[in-house]
Amino acid sequence: MEYSKTEDILSSVVEILKHIQEVQTDVQSLSESSTVSFHEFIEHNHLIPDEKTLQGFQYQDIITQQLSAVSEAIVTIEKNITQYLHAVKQDQDILGESIDKLSSKLIKSLKTAKEKQEAFSGNAINPNHGESIEFF
Repeated sequence: MEYSKTEDILSSVVEILKHIQEVQTDVQSLSESSTVSFHEFIEHNHLIPDEKTLQGFQYQDIITQQLSAVSEAIVTIEKNITQYLHAVKQDQDILGESIDKLSSKLIKSLKTAKEKQEAFSGNAINPNHGESIEFF
């Protein structure tokens, strides 16, 4: 698969993860606000929470903790994908520079080889000289 296609796919995955992260942050905030609202209602009305109410608060706390854990995983995945894309881009840049250097050296080698060929055939002294040399 071409790098640009891979980059496009992984960039799309990162954008999807960012969207999920935003939604999760909103849900986590709403969940926390809901818990605080219920807690304040119970305190304001001097109510004593029963077993099911306390269990509901525990579930809200578990939900918040799980959303936080998933958010951390998303951030880690985003970071790893971004680092991978950056590393591949750097590798491509290095490869491009290496190819340019190799090309330059090959062109130099070809030029040197042609100069040596011309010098061998006598063309270095007199360019027309090589035309009159006959080999057995």
